Amino acid sequence: MFRILAFTVKPRESADTRHRILQYQTPAEQAGMVIDHCSLMGRAYFRWQIRNAHVTLRVLLYPALFLKRLWQVLFLAPRYDSIWISREMAPFGPPVLERLLVRRCKRVILDMDDALHIADKKSASLIPSLLRDRGKFGRMASRYSAVVCGNRLLAEYYSQRSARTHIVPTVVEAERYAGLRRTPSPVVRIGWIGTPLNGHHLEALGRPLAALAREREFELVIVGLNKPLRWDLPRVRYLQWELEQELSYFTGFDIGIMPLLDSAFARGKCAFKLIQCMAAGLPVAASPVGSNVEVVEHGKNGFLAATDDEWRSALRLLLDDPDLRRRMGEHGRDLVRRNYSVEATWPRYSAILRGAAC
Repeated sequence: MFRILAFTVKPRESADTRHRILQYQTPAEQAGMVIDHCSLMGRAYFRWQIRNAHVTLRVLLYPALFLKRLWQVLFLAPRYDSIWISREMAPFGPPVLERLLVRRCKRVILDMDDALHIADKKSASLIPSLLRDRGKFGRMASRYSAVVCGNRLLAEYYSQRSARTHIVPTVVEAERYAGLRRTPSPVVRIGWIGTPLNGHHLEALGRPLAALAREREFELVIVGLNKPLRWDLPRVRYLQWELEQELSYFTGFDIGIMPLLDSAFARGKCAFKLIQCMAAGLPVAASPVGSNVEVVEHGKNGFLAATDDEWRSALRLLLDDPDLRRRMGEHGRDLVRRNYSVEATWPRYSAILRGAAC
């Protein structure tokens, strides 16, 4: 049995942990491999961080979390055949734990799905920004057995520092989405899912949605924000995100959206929310930023929109034409099955983790 230990900062509730690590446990087991998982944060701590709550308690608890992780590195990790690091071992300070891992373990893989080497000025708070060592990603890259990147732009950065850089997108278990059917609604629903940390990207849609609301009737469904938008729209519904309800949110959408404010950090984002929407059979509209341009085939499975007029035009077309929504949704599902499913990407991950990939 080939044994892999996966380290993540965040627990299962975080999409990067769930979709870049844990959803591969079943195919790994079928291939004679086992993936064990250690997260730095527990569920409650992660929720406090997302909501920016209990700051003092989080600060007091962090040293205990770090010491537990140090014990895992020193005494647990060396028992495994391969170590899989999702993003980083700890969010603050220099890469002490990473250095220990590459010394004590024979195979260590770094997995990156965000441009953490770049500061996200829109969502990062001051103190965490001061404590982060963003240069550690570049300094450590050459010391890993392999670096796996979620998209081409991340790979361009890491390939300059490591010859063993691979691209594996963030994907879904396509069969889990295949049976989803939308719940009936008297109006067409435009849906967005995210976290408070990336809610600022919705700013790109304030004006075009307000203009569209004067022409068409629709409902905007927002999942995952911790406070309402200051928009004057006639129909806006807010839902709290819960892991147990993850797939059900897509049954309450008719159109999926992924606006991004263009920045160096945003260009390094994976188009995962678009992939989820497509897997659920939804047409999408997205900003032409980063991986969005690789996933959206403009006019076939969705629309790319850079300006207010382009957003309004794209969404108007989708609101007015249910047959167009259906056709685009089918094309999106087909793309996910071919390129963005666990079945499509697991062979690459398996080879990298075992050391068979160059």
